Amino acid sequence: MNDNLMLDYMLEMSAMRPEQEEMKRRQAMVEALRGNAMKPLEGQMVGKHYVAPGIANAIAQMGSAYMAGQQQKGLDTQAQQINAAQRQRLEELRRKRGMGQGTMGTGTSYNPYDQFAYPSET
Repeated sequence: MNDNLMLDYMLEMSAMRPEQEEMKRRQAMVEALRGNAMKPLEGQMVGKHYVAPGIANAIAQMGSAYMAGQQQKGLDTQAQQINAAQRQRLEELRRKRGMGQGTMGTGTSYNPYDQFAYPSET
């Protein structure tokens, strides 16, 4: 029975793989945005003349940094949701496993360590 419960848990976790793969892809995109935002602004040569970076380039770079931050916040909340779902499924597995092992057919809970309990002093 424990093997069946573990198999069910593993199947549920594998069902979450597409979400985790999507998160990895989005994380790579955030890293690329963040990398572009951290590059120093550079001018360029147009013909024989040097053209300094303009205000539009600076604003675009700040926009990239802002978007990277917003995307990262979204990824963080999604990761928390996935972790909560995994935690919930693990608790369900533990609850099912505990019900299968802890009862003795009479509906009473069985504790194998009861034989080692000390008598209470009254």
